[in-house]
Amino acid sequence: MAFTAPLSAQPRETPQQAVEVFLTTIKSMQFPVKGTALHNQQVQAANNYLDLEAMGKRALEKHWSKTTPEAQKKFFNLLWQLIESMAYPKSRKFMGDYQITYPEVRPVENGFEVQSLIQQQAEGLEVKVVYHLYEKDNQWKIDDVILDDVSIAEDFKYQFDKIIAQSNFSGLLDKMQQRLTQAEKENQETSEG
Repeated sequence: MAFTAPLSAQPRETPQQAVEVFLTTIKSMQFPVKGTALHNQQVQAANNYLDLEAMGKRALEKHWSKTTPEAQKKFFNLLWQLIESMAYPKSRKFMGDYQITYPEVRPVENGFEVQSLIQQQAEGLEVKVVYHLYEKDNQWKIDDVILDDVSIAEDFKYQFDKIIAQSNFSGLLDKMQQRLTQAEKENQETSEG
């Protein structure tokens, strides 16, 4: 008799459904933030689909093992805050009310790739975005996003390597903190304007 995993051990969603929920959650966020409790729930729901730790470690590559646990913790704390203060508002604005279709979902060596097309016929816009997902603890996790054939993890790596080469890991943390402060100021100005 063959062993099969119980149904409860499998994700409730398909990879495509996970991407759809992730994007719908981001699209439902309001910027500037109007209701803090609802916004925090939406951010947490979106965050549950991201494996930012995997992206960050892959982007830092050789630098990761050379940093202290305290610096690693600060790095991820800042990275999460930057996602929430910059990436989600920009993604929300970028997606707007555009139509998103999913022409292909395909298995890859360590998970799935979900291809999406963001389209706006009136503006002649068509952008291909590919999400790489894998299963972790009965949840689909996005560990890379490829926009116009550019991997976010690879883009992070390029930027991080450049900053670390100029000013060490502490310089990267300083730069991230500066960018976060700037984003928070811009978000504040937007909400007051």
